Amino acid sequence: MAGYNLKEGQYEARSVSDDELWSAVSIVFTNKSKNDTSYKFGFLKSIIDNLYNVDSDLKLTFDQLFSKFGEIYWNLVLKYGLRQKAATYDNRETSLERVLHAAVVKYRINEPIPYESLTPEMMIDISHQIKVKCKENVVGALFEDTKRLFYSFSKKEEWIQINPEMYSFICKHKVIIEKLNYYEWAKFLEKVNEESSATKLLNKIDESSKRNNLSKYRNILYDEFESKNCFYCGKSLKADQIHVDHFIPWSFVKDDNLWNMVLSCPLCNMKKRDRLPDVLFLNRIVERNHSLLIEAHESQMRNYGDQKIVKIYEWAKYNGYDNVWSPAG
Repeated sequence: MAGYNLKEGQYEARSVSDDELWSAVSIVFTNKSKNDTSYKFGFLKSIIDNLYNVDSDLKLTFDQLFSKFGEIYWNLVLKYGLRQKAATYDNRETSLERVLHAAVVKYRINEPIPYESLTPEMMIDISHQIKVKCKENVVGALFEDTKRLFYSFSKKEEWIQINPEMYSFICKHKVIIEKLNYYEWAKFLEKVNEESSATKLLNKIDESSKRNNLSKYRNILYDEFESKNCFYCGKSLKADQIHVDHFIPWSFVKDDNLWNMVLSCPLCNMKKRDRLPDVLFLNRIVERNHSLLIEAHESQMRNYGDQKIVKIYEWAKYNGYDNVWSPAG
């Protein structure tokens, strides 16, 4: 894997055409990219799932990335029993698989449990161990494979910084790139796993990162922020019938952020489903988030900006979420 042993790298800061960016990303999905394990597919997914958690300099920390990486592989390896490398004569596991199985022993987990059922302390420990083992190879390898156009990185300081041109490109084509990654990842897993395990692989990969329990967001918005009415229709909310809704659908964002959460009545939530709200609600959530910035926990609104949610809304429409919904429709 070219670039795997690099300690740091700098993306090429120049004007790049869409064709050249497509070429850089597409290499990951061709035989020009050598993959002994599935790590590059998993790392790309970790970046895509964290696209909207970047700071103002488009930086992501290794802790952010490998926390998502750990969640993805916990489910693929332990829940679904999928190998991440072709079997060897001595049946040796990858470093990642050894970390996960060691965690099962350390925490005396008798049967595979969903990642979201782990305690926060367990998640931090497991993602740290994965980061230590996996950062050495995968970060530089993906950097080199994508023609040094994707991101800069520092293994010492533990961050990547996404090229602004690549960032806009991936956000615009997020759904297509995500599906390409899933498809090639599934093909790889199909080759290295027995047929009995390699069923419904695309679903297993997609479901490897699951939405979390949203009750904490309900508590913040309803109890602390005193949001007592449905965000969409305005009707009073009954304490035992409150739904937490992702304003921009979770299927697009693939993350839980307070700035994208609203409280709704059951009827609005069920009717809206996986659609964008009408653009009229965009100003409303921007105004709501101004108040949250003042009153909410700082960590819950980290890296938020008004223009960010507006751009994500636009990117979602560009990616096919154009069947908008309103309670009047």
